[in-house]
Parts: sequence; C-alpha cells; structure tokens
Amino acid sequence: MEGLKIATKVVNEIDRKIKPLIGWEKADEIIKIGADGTPTKRIDLIAENIAINILEKFSGGILISEEIGIRTFGRNLDYIVILDPIDGTYNALKSIPIYSTSIALAEIKGKDKKVIREHLENIEWIKNFIASNYTINDLNIGVVKNLATGDLYYGVKGEGSFLEKDGEKIKIKVENKNDLKEASVGLFVYGLSNDLLEFLKERKVRRVRLFGSMALEMCYVVSGSLDAYININENSRLCDIAGAYVICKEGNAVITNKNGKPLNMKLNLMEKTSLIVSNKHLNRKLIALFGNRWAIKPTKFGIIVREDKKEAVNLSIEVCKYLDKRGIPYYVEPFLRAKVGGNPLNISEISHIIAIGGDGTILKASKLVDGETIPIIAVNMGKVGFLAEFYEDEIFKVIDQVISGNYEIEKRSKLSCKIIKNSQYNPNKTHETIKTPSALNEMVVITKNPAKILEFDVYINDTLVENVRADGIIISTPTGSTAYSLSAGGPIVEPSVDCFIISPICPFKLSSRPLVVSASNKIKLRLKLEKPALLVIDGSVEYEIGKDDCLIFEKSDDYAYFVKGKSFYDKLDRCLGLK
Repeated sequence: MEGLKIATKVVNEIDRKIKPLIGWEKADEIIKIGADGTPTKRIDLIAENIAINILEKFSGGILISEEIGIRTFGRNLDYIVILDPIDGTYNALKSIPIYSTSIALAEIKGKDKKVIREHLENIEWIKNFIASNYTINDLNIGVVKNLATGDLYYGVKGEGSFLEKDGEKIKIKVENKNDLKEASVGLFVYGLSNDLLEFLKERKVRRVRLFGSMALEMCYVVSGSLDAYININENSRLCDIAGAYVICKEGNAVITNKNGKPLNMKLNLMEKTSLIVSNKHLNRKLIALFGNRWAIKPTKFGIIVREDKKEAVNLSIEVCKYLDKRGIPYYVEPFLRAKVGGNPLNISEISHIIAIGGDGTILKASKLVDGETIPIIAVNMGKVGFLAEFYEDEIFKVIDQVISGNYEIEKRSKLSCKIIKNSQYNPNKTHETIKTPSALNEMVVITKNPAKILEFDVYINDTLVENVRADGIIISTPTGSTAYSLSAGGPIVEPSVDCFIISPICPFKLSSRPLVVSASNKIKLRLKLEKPALLVIDGSVEYEIGKDDCLIFEKSDDYAYFVKGKSFYDKLDRCLGLK
C-alpha cells in the first residue's frame, strides 16, 4: 500500500476509534511520562497503539512518536514515520472541537535499508543513524486530520496540498496577503516574552487566535483560515509539526524559525525549534518583530575603536584585513581609514557596528547609532568592559557567526528626557522644551559647582514621591545599573527587567534610598534651588539646568541592540568578582 494511503488509513482509524472515548472518565488518566518528557494520557496511548497496528499490517519501517519514542515496525524497511497520535489532547478531553492526528512519512533510501537491517536489534544505533542522515526536509507525505470535524489535510512532495471537507477535495495554498495589520495570526503563547506581550498590547495584527493544536493551526495557514502561525519559543517539537510541515511546504508557505532560517530539523524526537509559518511577505515582517531581522539582510560592518589604545587599533586593523579576505564591506573612522582603506563611516550604509575598546567606546557606538536598529558587536579592550559581550580572541568567531546569520540579538531599553525650561511643570502651558539624546546607561543631574548641594522634587506619574537634597541624582536603565548607579548604592538589575533606577548621589537624608520604578512610569525632577546644575547623558553629553526647570524621563521609543555573547551573570562575576 502506498504511503499516502497508509497515512490516511492511520488517521481515519484513529478518528473512528477515538471518538467513542471522548468524555470517558478514564481517557484523562496519566499512564506514564512519554518519550518526549511530557505526560501520556490514556487516550494518547490508545491512539498510538491504533496507529502502530495499522502500520504493522500494511507496511514496515521506523516509527518516531511522542509517546513510545522510536521503534521498528513490520517486516520491511519502507518508511520513517513521524507520528503525533493526538495533537491537542486537552481540547479532545474537554470536547473542544480542535484536535487532530498528525503523521508524516519519509522513504528510507535504498542504500540505507541494508545498513539498518544489520542493526535491527540496536534501537539506539538506529536512532542515531536516522538523526544523522535524515531531516524534516526528507519527509514527502504529510497528513493531518481534525478528529472533531473530519476535515482531512494532506500534502505530497511535488504534487501540492489538499483539503478534503464535506466530500469535496480542494487544492489549498497560502494566500498572498501583504499587510500585517490585516492579518489573522495563530499564536503559541506558552512562556510569554516581552516581544510577544508588546505584539499583543500594540495590536500589530488584525486578530489573534489561540487554538491549542499546532498541526491544525499550521494547516489553517495554507487553507486560508489564518494568515500566519507563530511560536517564538524554541519548543516546537518534530512530532508536533512534521505532518503539517509537508502540507505547508507544498501549499507554498514559507516556514522558518523566528530568525528567518529555513527549518532543517533532524528526525529526532527531541529536536525543537521556534516557528513562523506564513507567506513570504508576512514572514519578513514577523521576523522583524520577533527574531533576528538582520540575519536576512546583507552584512556591512561599521568599525569604531578606542584611538588612544594601541592594542585596540591593531586589532581593528586585523579585523579590516579579515573582512577584506571575506569580501565583506566595512566603514571606518577617518584615522583608521588612513591605515586600512575601506569606506568612510556612514551609519545609513551599515548593518552592524563593531566597537573595540572599553565601555566608553561602546557608549560612543550606541550614541552613533541612536535611533537606528543597528546591532553593536561589543569587544572589550578596556579595564572593566561590563557592556562588552566578547573578548579580543572571540572577535573573528563572532564576525563569522554574524555573516552566517547564526547569532542572537539582545534588545536593551534606553532612557529619554525632555527639559522644560524656566517654569514649574504645568501640562496646560506651553514652555520651551529641549529633547535630549537617549541614554543607554544613565542620565545624571549634578551640581555644576563642586561641593554644592542640590534640591529636587521627584514625581512619579505626577505624584510627588520625595524631596531629595543631594550632590546629584542618577536615573539609570537596567543596563546602567552596574555603572554609576551601582557606585551610588543602587541595585544590580538584569538588563531584561523593564524598569528604571532612581539613585541619589550622597543624599543629605539617610532615608533617601535608591528607588526602582516600572519603565512604563513617567519620572519628573524639578530643580528647586538657585544653583546651576548639569544634565549629563552617558558620561558625555551635557545640558545646563536652572531653578524650576523640569526634567521628564521616560522609556525611549528606541532600543539598543547587542549581538549576544556572555550571559549577564558571567559578566557579573568577571567584572565585579562576586564569587
């Protein structure tokens, strides 16, 4: 019996025999922990056994399934079968009509049959052999059936994808929608990230649906019920997606991980991936929201370096030579261009910027790309280097990773400020307003004259929180919590935490302590004394502040982007010696 008929018979037999079990009290019992590490319900095990009986009767090969793991079946070595007996078990048990059986087949290559046959008693060897020699792209048949409605989706490599519904056979393919704002999107939301919460809050799409059956939701994309399906977590398993993967591929859908890389999962039960399924237009837009949008763009490097440090300059010269060999364009500052050539530094031309030096050089890079979505490759050649993600000996490796697209981006919050001049803050009046550049680390209000104390009123969302008398006050981002704020007694905060830290500098009152506030708040400072003060942004940019000037601090609309290297806690130990 040919593969499509076998796969269809499996899902139809599960459909026929499982329906009477819906509502049976024992169907919900946990029998064991499945091979994939999740609980196996009685109904899952029954469905899997039904599938095995059909497969053994009509064919032979190797089965990979969520509950049993990997095993051989039948006498022949015809197929590798990837099975999810019931996708959406909770829905099935609660009579929510969105649950399915998913199956995919790959033909075992002729040359491999003899080799596998020699090791039939060694299932561990077979598992490793299949994982080493077959990927999800070797699957050529995929079948998914909605067990509640009877809708049958299937795809055959080279022949297209089809939906059998109410006795009618329809060829299906992904729609050509271009506008994300008009799109209907299915989501897997286990483990909500800040990016996903922002996506939901800002209503980036017309509608969002959470159905609870990954295979069906992927099929909905090619049948036109959804325009995209997204799981930005690295937990979409092989068995979850294999059948629908073939259907989506044959239905002209683009299937990538969240960073835009085509899937190439090994046929291994424990393989996992993030997932974006859509047409090619929406795919790029969704990658821009959730993944590494830079990995799908041409790579062009900007390079800045600590000019007064010989070792940093020498390393930058070696980097330029390396990029020349790779044929990768680079853009450099005038003093470096005189040594190596290259193009003059032009922010509008580059995709990434390499900063070689200490934290000051990295802050300089951040200022250069302020307002742009250009990731920083931060290489430490300074004393502390808390902002740096890489050491000198790692630079060529990370350059290769960026060129190949095999890297992650960390997004850091920045701080914005408006200075309202010459008046107590009154939202109903118009005053001269200065908008400053944003800060990656901190903004500091300090006395212009040494040994002079300042006095501030501190407001959070228009509520007076404290009157502070101090040498100054620091408003810090989480990234800056390990800089000046830490020296002033502020807490260490992980960069992913969405907050700001208000830290008085040498306060007059012992009760004036650092304060951590949500980044969604508006922080206002009003200078009360007739003493000149300065607003200093990331240690360099300065603005003069006078009595009754009001400063309003908020989360910037812009972010800083870093190519991710060391973990935050590794850097804590390296830079601060906590262990």
